[in-house]
Amino acid sequence: MYAYKEILTLENPQQLNLSKPLPFLKGKKIEVLIIVEDDTDEMIAEEETDYILKNDELMRQIALSRQTYQKNTGYQPTPEELNAIISI
Repeated sequence: MYAYKEILTLENPQQLNLSKPLPFLKGKKIEVLIIVEDDTDEMIAEEETDYILKNDELMRQIALSRQTYQKNTGYQPTPEELNAIISI
């Protein structure tokens, strides 16, 4: 049994370009196992960021929130609310 491992970054998902030739003869039966790095979380984060950046209402809310933060005029929780948050 022969095992070969190489980590690749795909340029074309229809073609794998290995750095060395494999030591097999034409007509040899082989089994191929492809394991893909899971980048689902990264893709979701990018989609969420794009959604926010393209949504005028969300961008307006962010700008307004930033202004109230800078002026220290945003919502001020009561001492009871702060204690409830801190106790979590």
